[in-house]
Amino acid sequence: MTSKQGYSDLMTRIRNGYMAKLESIPFVHTSRNISLLRILRDEGFISGWSENIPSGLESQDIKDLEVSNFNKGSVFLKYTSGEPALLSIETISKQSRRVFMSVIEMEAFLRKEGFGRILILSTNKGLLTHAQAIHHQVGGEVVCAIK
Repeated sequence: MTSKQGYSDLMTRIRNGYMAKLESIPFVHTSRNISLLRILRDEGFISGWSENIPSGLESQDIKDLEVSNFNKGSVFLKYTSGEPALLSIETISKQSRRVFMSVIEMEAFLRKEGFGRILILSTNKGLLTHAQAIHHQVGGEVVCAIK
């Protein structure tokens, strides 16, 4: 599985979880998935996530565990008055069609489309929202758009 498939898999699981009105969904722990979850949490689209410790490691002190010890987890979906906090999440850049945006293109896109969606970009500074990317003056590959 490549890194882009990892993003797509997580986005599909979240989208399907909201459609099925689930409380939480499982996810595969990767540093890239954690970066995406951090943005979704910070922007108010999920409540958070937990990472499961594989059996046999529970007796160890938590500070002695490494990131590689956590391979699966759960994403806690967020609802407001019974309605999903996330209305849509769509993959923009795909393996067959990469989509990149410079700061100038992002600003033009926002003037045309408005602020109804949040773009998440993969940049040389990590995963950033379009607002963060414009603030840091970096462009990148558009991973997804969320609303």
